[in-house]
Amino acid sequence: MTQILIFFPECTICDKINCMKSILDCFKQSKTLNALFLSNVFLSFHYALIIYINSSFLNNFFSETQISALYIIGSILNTLLLVNISKILNKIGNYRTAVYMIVFEALATIGIVMTDSHFLIGLYFTIHQIVIPVIAFNLDVFLESATQDEEKTGEVRSIFLTLSNVTFVLAPAVVAFLLIHNNFANVYWLSLVFMFPLYYLIKKYFKNTPNSTIEHIRLKETTLEYLKNKNLYNVFIANFLLQLFYAFMVVYTPLYLEKSMHFSWTEIGLMFTIMLLPFVIFEIPIGAMADKKYGEKEFLTVGFIIMGLSTMFISFVTVKIFWIWATILFITRIGASFVEVTTDSYFFKQVDQRKSDVISFYRITRPLAYIVAPILATVFLQFISFEYMFIMVGIFMVLGTRYSLALVDTK
Repeated sequence: MTQILIFFPECTICDKINCMKSILDCFKQSKTLNALFLSNVFLSFHYALIIYINSSFLNNFFSETQISALYIIGSILNTLLLVNISKILNKIGNYRTAVYMIVFEALATIGIVMTDSHFLIGLYFTIHQIVIPVIAFNLDVFLESATQDEEKTGEVRSIFLTLSNVTFVLAPAVVAFLLIHNNFANVYWLSLVFMFPLYYLIKKYFKNTPNSTIEHIRLKETTLEYLKNKNLYNVFIANFLLQLFYAFMVVYTPLYLEKSMHFSWTEIGLMFTIMLLPFVIFEIPIGAMADKKYGEKEFLTVGFIIMGLSTMFISFVTVKIFWIWATILFITRIGASFVEVTTDSYFFKQVDQRKSDVISFYRITRPLAYIVAPILATVFLQFISFEYMFIMVGIFMVLGTRYSLALVDTK
């Protein structure tokens, strides 16, 4: 924690002590909250192990265009599911939905490894794409219910995100070790292991969670609610741009580094571990300071500027030097970490658990981004070479400042 706080010298010693005390208090609140934190770690480790290798694994069976199509199909289906998620939660409950989705995800992971059929691999990967965001949504609903003090929202959310992001830092190093011989199956088998403790925690701690009556998402009415509330609208667009950044970088950066820059997966895995460190370093102090001192607006704006400029710079790096690439990617994630924690903190200060229609609409940004990013990439690549696509992504991120500056700050 000391290492984290030295990045923020403007905070007083008292601020730093209070920040650490508040974080420790979050862990003491309840067993349920701790179970949620741990559940998020297991889900994140499962997802983090395979998220960056998916496109490379699929490239053994499909072309880049076909891979883009798989992401688009899975994201469209996931969007439709999230639009109707409130109906499902009201009928069978958040707990049972989470249990079913965990089982589906485990079976899909097994299926990916156990078959050589192009059709079945595509089918299981599509199921994986559909299910993961739903489980994340289930945890969101549980977390919102467990967080009663709105003044703690930023801290609780930042801890929730940071614990998850620790797994994203560690996972690429594990992948680098497992993929020495390009044996993708080992990675998928390991990711499957984390589904079992996740299933156990949900069954043990959330089986008797009372089900609130949740509003159905009515697309027209919910859209109008976002359009009328400019703060919701602007944070929605900000989150969509962040998810668009992730979609581009998750799908196309591994392919670019492997196919165009000719880095090995051992190098890429270690590079990604360094790249993801900002999510662990910055999100807890940023969340705490946004709650107590500054609000989210300033950090969100700075984050978009850092993301945009550093991503554009990628297009001009033509040398295969590990530390240059690791440094640039690290800087892009400094900006992303600022944006991630402040968008979530700002949004959840505007809504409560009963507004699952608003929450699910907000979470639609992720599958929407995985629809839009492959389409844009396919169009871009008809006119520009692969490396210049990063300039376009960077421009989109800089444009995010228009929406962050339009927010009414919480401080």
